[in-house]
Amino acid sequence: MRDEEAAMGRRVSIKDVARTAGVSWKTVSNVVNDRPVVREETRRRVEQAIADLGYVPNTVGRELRGGPTRLISLVLPELENPYFARLAQALHVAAKARGYGVSVELTLGNVDVERAHVRGRVSRPVDAVIISPDALDPAEIRERGDGPPLVLLGERLLGAAGIAHVAVDNVEASADVVRHLVERGYRHPVFLGGESEQRSAGTDRLAGFRAACRASGIPSDAAHIAHVDAWDMAEGRRAVLDLLTGGIEVDAIAAANDQLALGALAVLRESGRDVPGDVGVVGWDDTPGSRHSAPLLSTVSPDMDDLVAAALDAAVGSEGAGTAADGSADGEGNASGEHVVPYRLLVRESSSGPRT
Repeated sequence: MRDEEAAMGRRVSIKDVARTAGVSWKTVSNVVNDRPVVREETRRRVEQAIADLGYVPNTVGRELRGGPTRLISLVLPELENPYFARLAQALHVAAKARGYGVSVELTLGNVDVERAHVRGRVSRPVDAVIISPDALDPAEIRERGDGPPLVLLGERLLGAAGIAHVAVDNVEASADVVRHLVERGYRHPVFLGGESEQRSAGTDRLAGFRAACRASGIPSDAAHIAHVDAWDMAEGRRAVLDLLTGGIEVDAIAAANDQLALGALAVLRESGRDVPGDVGVVGWDDTPGSRHSAPLLSTVSPDMDDLVAAALDAAVGSEGAGTAADGSADGEGNASGEHVVPYRLLVRESSSGPRT
């Protein structure tokens, strides 16, 4: 009797596929999970058997048995910000190479949604959670209980025992931006992107801005801090228009992200200011818009490959072996502690180059 006929009347199993393809069930599992450990000829044979038998992997059953799901949850505040979209794609590609899938979840700043993911109180189990928190209090992390292995991205919350934290040194990078502007002759920079006093990427970048201004003997008082309600182009336009109409002396803008900087460039262009002759502008994140703006935008570029690799190492181990619930990691992974991501200041002479 053919394997197809033997499988009729019941669900086709992974062992049925293995018999048809003449391989072990582990090889079938490797093919199903797209792990790069199977020879191409064997992969094609297994895929043909899957198609012939109509095999559907029983991931739900595996999750209910408490086995590894080979799925990572990436929890982000939004996707409208190009940085988060870029992060999601980079993590998806890198995780796939390790045999993992990525489920992208959006919180839109809702603290209850963030809390549920951190504590593992969601409908589908995952092997690990990588989250860029926007609303959680630090106590929520310390008291999260026995949720899945957790990796924090950004500066909103620091890691705790058994929890990794991956971030850029925003203070130093922001100071580099100010030093770059001062070296080019600018003496009245404004920080675009002031937020609340609660720690965030914005407050860290503002701290670096102020420290570098003090060291250079240039003003960094309240008049030189442009506060915004959101890090988007509309707020960048609004804040810079307020500066220009408010009589504040400004010859450079250090923006907290590229979206704010792009909004600033639009207003400066519309008002007849020359960039960089009248005003120098620097953004942050090296998003696609910075490479195609008019003029091209200088920007702080975090090492995305390093960030993603560090987050995955902490979440599932350096070889994708997985992490234990207590935060320890297999392989060379480190599921706790701090990882500082390298960055570069990409100077595009058309937006922050020499003024003469």
